[in-house]
Amino acid sequence: MIADREREVEFAKLAKDVRACTRCPRMANSVHVIGPASGSIDSPILIIGEAPGRLGADASAIPFHGDKAGENFEALLEQVGLSRHDCFITNAALCNPKDENGNNATPLRTEIQNCSNFLKRQIDLVDPKIVVTLGAQALNALKSIEQHEIELSAAIRKTWTWYGRSLIALYHPGQRAMIHRSFFNQLADYRFLSETFLRTTREKRPLNASPTSQTIAKIAERFANQPDGISYFALHKLFYLAEYEFYRRNNRRMTSAYIVRQKEGPYVFEMHIKKLTKAIKTLKVWNDRSRLMVRAADTSTLFSQTSKNEFDEVLEYVSGKYGRSSDGDLKRIVYLTAPMRQILRKEKGLGQNTFNRAIDFSAIDTRE
Repeated sequence: MIADREREVEFAKLAKDVRACTRCPRMANSVHVIGPASGSIDSPILIIGEAPGRLGADASAIPFHGDKAGENFEALLEQVGLSRHDCFITNAALCNPKDENGNNATPLRTEIQNCSNFLKRQIDLVDPKIVVTLGAQALNALKSIEQHEIELSAAIRKTWTWYGRSLIALYHPGQRAMIHRSFFNQLADYRFLSETFLRTTREKRPLNASPTSQTIAKIAERFANQPDGISYFALHKLFYLAEYEFYRRNNRRMTSAYIVRQKEGPYVFEMHIKKLTKAIKTLKVWNDRSRLMVRAADTSTLFSQTSKNEFDEVLEYVSGKYGRSSDGDLKRIVYLTAPMRQILRKEKGLGQNTFNRAIDFSAIDTRE
């Protein structure tokens, strides 16, 4: 077993090698999608898609996030009690293949082969208990690492042994694949993944856990309940500060939201603007010069009409202390918190870009 720091250094080298790759001519101007946004290298589940999407990872450098396939993928995980915290997410081809019109295209066999060594290095480094493929292209890509005869149509809700690990083949969460296997059928497939994960890792989680998006939306609604609205930027920072304060008080997270460090500070995956507008029916969204603004209708206490609870107390504290801060002040405040300082120390120590690294709240000293 490689020491943790050695593994981080090895992963940084792998990402650097990927970014330097020029083997596929039509992908020369695409983003090479691998890095902290892929997830933790300690993840028990490694998920392999086909290739980054033009409107998703090619734009954000975050695998399966920002486009319809990413939206479906995150919803499927969430509804079976899994999250990005459990997963390292990658693709058979690490760059976005485009056709002559600039639209998404299927990666060529040679393009997937060009990435096969990078895929093997990722699997060896993460050393997951479970490998999950999304779609036939990803499943077939594994053959270059270790041969198998598994066909997607016959593989559903089965566990296979491959490369010394458990392999589960799922359909791709994109809209085209939904024609062949509906969202609800795929949801049952992801339930099988969740049950296998729980058995494999022996983690005790309720399989019928309610989606966290309801709680996250209510917290966002509370912060957005301002007469003049609030910037979308500030909304993410206040949510992060609420999680930070809640952890300091209770030594546990308030939600299971996946929060990453971006250039402008913490970003909450589950608060993508498209998700918020669907979850909060009263949410108004507009542009004020270069800022995206949001405003929600009046809300009462978060979870109880009769008495305040620990959630409400934290939200009131954060709103009172930071709610009127400027965007610039909020950025400075969040970067002074322990989890963000930890990320910056790792960036300095490893000499790597840590944008989109998941924020670890266990860095908080609850004795302070």
